[in-house]
Amino acid sequence: MRYFLIVGLLFLGFSCRREVLLPSKPAVYKDKFDPIKPAFTQVDFEFSYDTLQKWMKWQAGKTLLQSSTDATLVGFPLLINLLGTPKIQGNNDRTLFLKLPIGFIAEPSLAGFSAGKVNGQMDLSVQADVVTKPLTSLALQQIQYSYQWKEKPSLRVAGFGVNVASVIDRLLASKQEQLTNQITKQINQSLQTANLEKMLNTAIHSMPVADFVLHPSVSQIALDKWVLGNQSIRGSAWVNSSLVFTNVFDSRVLQKNSIKLISQVPSVPESAAPFSVQLSWEYLRALVESQWRKGMKQTDLTLTLQTNDTRLIHCTILGYKGKASSFSFDFIPVLVEGNKLSIRLVSKDLQGLSFPSNMFKKQVLKRLERNLNQFNIDPMLFIDRSQWMKNGMENATMQIRLDSLQWNQAVLNVMGEIQGKWLIRK
Repeated sequence: MRYFLIVGLLFLGFSCRREVLLPSKPAVYKDKFDPIKPAFTQVDFEFSYDTLQKWMKWQAGKTLLQSSTDATLVGFPLLINLLGTPKIQGNNDRTLFLKLPIGFIAEPSLAGFSAGKVNGQMDLSVQADVVTKPLTSLALQQIQYSYQWKEKPSLRVAGFGVNVASVIDRLLASKQEQLTNQITKQINQSLQTANLEKMLNTAIHSMPVADFVLHPSVSQIALDKWVLGNQSIRGSAWVNSSLVFTNVFDSRVLQKNSIKLISQVPSVPESAAPFSVQLSWEYLRALVESQWRKGMKQTDLTLTLQTNDTRLIHCTILGYKGKASSFSFDFIPVLVEGNKLSIRLVSKDLQGLSFPSNMFKKQVLKRLERNLNQFNIDPMLFIDRSQWMKNGMENATMQIRLDSLQWNQAVLNVMGEIQGKWLIRK
């Protein structure tokens, strides 16, 4: 969003195409801005399995199964850990294939006496169907597994290593149904609604977007449809949210969400994300001053803004036409037809023109006034969508509707809606 809303103040030196003033909606001064009312937005998503693993913290060292008592399904304490990153693949439907490099430590006993520790490593292959129970949670069923030894299990007896792979093979074969149920239970616990909501609250957070920081406020998500692709999970959801953009000079606590998964897909007339853009006046002042210096080749030009009057904003430009010249004017930011931004000129004053410009002061002032009154800008021209794409967000049919302007001594606040369907890739 490079220079989004900022160019609205770069009005001097622009010529206008039309000679009539546009109907406008003026900005309203408010010490505290109106809260944004959230709305449901349709979001198509594609999350790679690598991304999901990061969110679920499936990494080397993660404990998949642990029991410190002899009450486990195999009859003795057992610890199973991930040794590396799992490989996940879908079948473009609802079936998932996982390859898990795992290591285990078992402590069997004979006649009540410990037989020592059994260590082993294997590549575990798991196939499972994923279902929604209901749409607010996921669950695995019809789990099947197979394995290959990477390091056959051994038991130290009298200081010597004894291969016990055949014993473990027979044990796993006899306990296959119990193991399948235990694996299903363990994985499904991590897919319960509360855990999925926790994962989403961690994944959806404030992020930089071009010259701004985006603070998404998300309260509800309704899963509409999904499919397990070869390398990613794809689907569509409806997200009840609002967006706040603020420039990077603002100091703000990062947005935290409390997301709830809901089972009912909403029926709404359109997909729209309410938003506000909050720009500090100092941020605007510095950028406008820099652009003026370059455009007019006046390195000593200075621009000041006074925003302590609740009725209007006062701007003074020193060095506009020579070092001694000053151009001062009062204005109110306005929205005009066509979702464009402009200003409403309240008063103006031009002083200190040098010869021969001082001979044409009235003409210069009228030209400035005409350009100020007739200037308007389409904010869509200044949205750098490539920056959104770098963060995995796309909106091919993006349309912006600006609804209102508010301001206070610190910030100009633009409120509206981003209409259209979103696509998020991670």
